[in-house]
Amino acid sequence: SAFLGRKVQDSIVINNEIPIEDIRDKASRLDLQCILEDKTKVNIEIQMYNTTDSIEDRLTYYTSQLYAGQAIKGKPFQELKEVYAILIINEKLFQHRKRYYSKICYRFEDGESFCTKQNILILELQKMTAMSTLELDSVDKWGLFFTAASNEAQRDLLEQLKKTDEGINMASTLLERISQDEKERAVIFEREKILTDYYAGLAYAEQKGEKEGFKQGIEQGIEQGIEQGKQNVAAAMKVQGFPLEQICRLTGLGIEEVESL
Repeated sequence: SAFLGRKVQDSIVINNEIPIEDIRDKASRLDLQCILEDKTKVNIEIQMYNTTDSIEDRLTYYTSQLYAGQAIKGKPFQELKEVYAILIINEKLFQHRKRYYSKICYRFEDGESFCTKQNILILELQKMTAMSTLELDSVDKWGLFFTAASNEAQRDLLEQLKKTDEGINMASTLLERISQDEKERAVIFEREKILTDYYAGLAYAEQKGEKEGFKQGIEQGIEQGIEQGKQNVAAAMKVQGFPLEQICRLTGLGIEEVESL
């Protein structure tokens, strides 16, 4: 609604159709398909960072697929509705372009519009800078919300955005609840993993103790099991997109160690 100024009637999470070549792809992308009140279709993709496949080709494919998938048999082509592919990405996708918000459609070589029914909209979050909330349009506000939502240093900005947009206020409230649930799940997951690896370490120690001395084997086995457990937890949290600082706080590992996993 912020991008198009139109009401969304329905939305659904869709599976990635592009083969996943990088394990980060699965954890970093959220794809949605929305239908507006007049049945216009919109594909929305939220991506944490650039991945191995071509974003340009992917967005072109999505818009073409939405456009060609309309029921047109027995109707004139002008009845085809416009379609949109919206990408919100936490990367500087086009390094040579200063604009953080791009609108792309078919044009002649001199820039004159040819067809406005297939549209690609791209918001590059890393290009956004702090702005007065009084000067922002709806897209700007949501872009800053995505950048500020998980950044404690931008708490004041987030509070201002919540006051100026009811949708952002609702999203922020939901995010806080989800974040708390994620933290609780992470703590439980960490405890279970460490306990599992602790007992695995004891089993390893018993085997090792038969050859090298029981006491020394137990100490080494416990230490190895707990350390491996922490690394396993950190690796799993990293794949799921947890911030590095949170992973380090929950596992006790250093940032460099977590980054190397």
